Amino acid sequence: MTMPQISTGAPAKLQYWPASHSVDAPDQWPDSYEFNSLDDAVAFAMTQSPADREIAWLRTPDGEILKYPQILTLWELKHS
Repeated sequence: MTMPQISTGAPAKLQYWPASHSVDAPDQWPDSYEFNSLDDAVAFAMTQSPADREIAWLRTPDGEILKYPQILTLWELKHS
């Protein structure tokens, strides 16, 4: 899996969807948690326990959508 070129200091929106839902589905995105940096959003996603086993998705200001495997990679890179 390739990691998009993103700035970890850029703002990000963190959202949770049920595992059965696709980020590419045509319906509206759920309410988001707003973070001043992607690093902060990744840390929150990796250390919090969302209800109903929902999966974290991150959106960057330039439209990149990061799915859980990419979020996990960023977390592991920061802590390696």
